[in-house]
Amino acid sequence: MKTLRRSIGKPEVGGEPLAPPFQGFQREGMILRRAEVTVIAGTPGAGKSSIALHIAARLKQPTLYFSADTNAHTMAMRLLAMKAKITQAHAEYMLKTDPAKAQEFLREFSNLYWSFEPSPTLKDLDDEVSAFETMWGRSPTLIVVDNLMDIAIDGHEEFAGMRQVMKELKYLARDTNACVLVLHHTKEGALGYPCQPRSALQGMVSQIPAMVLTVGQMMQGQDVYLCVAPVKNRYGKADHSGSTYISLSFDPASMYLEDIVRDYRQIETSNG
Repeated sequence: MKTLRRSIGKPEVGGEPLAPPFQGFQREGMILRRAEVTVIAGTPGAGKSSIALHIAARLKQPTLYFSADTNAHTMAMRLLAMKAKITQAHAEYMLKTDPAKAQEFLREFSNLYWSFEPSPTLKDLDDEVSAFETMWGRSPTLIVVDNLMDIAIDGHEEFAGMRQVMKELKYLARDTNACVLVLHHTKEGALGYPCQPRSALQGMVSQIPAMVLTVGQMMQGQDVYLCVAPVKNRYGKADHSGSTYISLSFDPASMYLEDIVRDYRQIETSNG
């Protein structure tokens, strides 16, 4: 039995904010927190993995990254491209022709630990976390699951299985005091530009996470922006329609993201 006053001033009691990866996140109260689940959702190719990888890299905290959707070579190529601000094609060439230089660039990301099991079970996730704790004597600060649909669970219809996985990930977040960041798909036909509404999430899994961000891309002239909308935020401002969002400067060739001076905002009048 606990009393809340005992948690005041004590580290790692749950809900502590992590350092914001971008100024726009800080400004709009889009703060990832320990012992909570955050979902980043979008259509295929919207930029979910790009922003998750930036969060993990910029946080510089012990991170366990379940990359079921992408193999080790591709993730190394993406990280190298982001770090060196070069195209992914150039990064792949460097990995092949100058591995020593590539390793030097990637040395900065020694806080990231990986699992590339293509269809992990909940037990696989638990075993990897236990192995991390055994090796490092502590739980990860951040656990990334890319993505929800790749987690294997028997005995459930697909959407019911997703909801069960989300419940288990919530337990994992509380048990480890880690921020659990889950990537998930939205319905491709759902309205909403550049960011879709909360209702577009597949499987009706938005009840459990503390925060849900939908992402999408937008062009202004020759410039590309990755837009992020807080469609659910237990600790701050949210707009379930996805019409209120921040914009990050985005280079798809290198996957590099950065803050911009001002945010582009758009309200889709067709969505009401």
